Amino acid sequence: MKIEEEIKQSKFNNAKEKALVNIIYTANAVEDAFKKSLKSHGISLPQYNVLRILKGRKDGYATCGDLKEVMLDKNPDVTRLCDKLVTKKLILRSNNKSNRRQILLKISDKGLKTLEEIYPHFSAVNELLSHVPDDRLEILSDTLDMIRENLQ
Repeated sequence: MKIEEEIKQSKFNNAKEKALVNIIYTANAVEDAFKKSLKSHGISLPQYNVLRILKGRKDGYATCGDLKEVMLDKNPDVTRLCDKLVTKKLILRSNNKSNRRQILLKISDKGLKTLEEIYPHFSAVNELLSHVPDDRLEILSDTLDMIRENLQ
């Protein structure tokens, strides 16, 4: 369905305004679909992102600062997010032996199992893009990269 029909707005001031409204509306719709798939696991999208990042670490460990640098959502209180994940036993916290002030975080076996359980739900959400040809998805990704470059 066209953005005009979705939000019941027949006119935009220009193509840029229409595109920005469409980006925001679509991003929110995709985010809602991901949140829905996480709800049954009792974790938020930022918490899932932390688990995903920690799983992908070569040495297995990251600090809160490391996480904040690569989080999809740049605004969360990473320390509080990690505290919740520690409480749920999805990540482990330890002190760095060479720098005792530094806290190291690592995904737990329970966290890995949770990611495995979530994966099929996220695959289903990813299927929302299956009707779009790969070349169009590449163009979309490149266009979004160009937009973000101008925002920094």
